[in-house]
Amino acid sequence: MRIKEVEEITGITSKNIRFYEKEGLLTPERKPENLYRNYSDEDVQRLKEIKLLRKFGISLMDIKRVQDGSQSLSECLDRYLLYFNQQMKEMVKVINLCEEIQKKETELQDLDADLYLDKINSAEKGGTKFFNIAKDFANMAKGVIPVHANIYFEPDDPIMNQFEFAEELEKFAQRKGMSLTMVSLSMRPKILLDGKAYDCALEMPKFLHFPISIFFVSRYNFGYRWVYLYEDPLFIW
Repeated sequence: MRIKEVEEITGITSKNIRFYEKEGLLTPERKPENLYRNYSDEDVQRLKEIKLLRKFGISLMDIKRVQDGSQSLSECLDRYLLYFNQQMKEMVKVINLCEEIQKKETELQDLDADLYLDKINSAEKGGTKFFNIAKDFANMAKGVIPVHANIYFEPDDPIMNQFEFAEELEKFAQRKGMSLTMVSLSMRPKILLDGKAYDCALEMPKFLHFPISIFFVSRYNFGYRWVYLYEDPLFIW
């Protein structure tokens, strides 16, 4: 069957299907007379499996390992369940403190900021993660490399979506000979690079006040030019 049919059956866009092919997750046959892709029922089933695992945030590299048998599905899910359960426990602590403030404080001018900041600091020392305000600055980067970015690099191609972001991160890791695990797939992904956790960010322009050099711009493409990696020492896998 043709790619448009597969797109309708699976709900996966043609662009993503081709991306999965490029990453080696899918290898459809090609018709010898015109080299068009000819997708089989097995290809459709594999795409559904990929879609299911990606819905849980399982990285493409981990999906490859499950596909080639280097790790079992159970082993893969064990690692992600450990992470999800840890995240859930930490989020409960954040919710509890937020609800405490809501119940005890009615007006901003009555808010005891020092009290709650002390509670947050204590919780963060125990591993609970609240929002990292350092990212406020990262989101407003304007062509100047932030001094607190642990790693930065220029991608090979424009980055316009989370899949292109993941692809560029994987290519960077391969060039550096580093192991990469995609913990989350988004435009602000979290990764493990040689076992160390990083939050990843694209260079974000300040509205109407940015140097055009931060972008890839051509007749056919447009995307962010710089990728920043910020170490997250509180991340627990």
